[in-house]
Amino acid sequence: MLDKNFKPILQEVDYGTIKIHLDKIMKEKDITTYKLNTSANIRFQTIQTLRGNSASRIDFEVLAKLCYSLGCKVEDIIEYIPNE
Repeated sequence: MLDKNFKPILQEVDYGTIKIHLDKIMKEKDITTYKLNTSANIRFQTIQTLRGNSASRIDFEVLAKLCYSLGCKVEDIIEYIPNE
């Protein structure tokens, strides 16, 4: 049973966007997709999708592998940009 105060979202809301800075980090550290693929054991296509900032989701294990392999923090890779 739904609460009387519950209001479903009836329209699409722009919550902002998520930017992935993997390409920038890889260029700064001079790491190729192949090298990251072999050292972090992440699928080549996954890396390419993240580099192109076209991923619709990211697995926490992949994120942890990226942080470990690149020696960075999650917030170095992912940025939330709120809607203005």
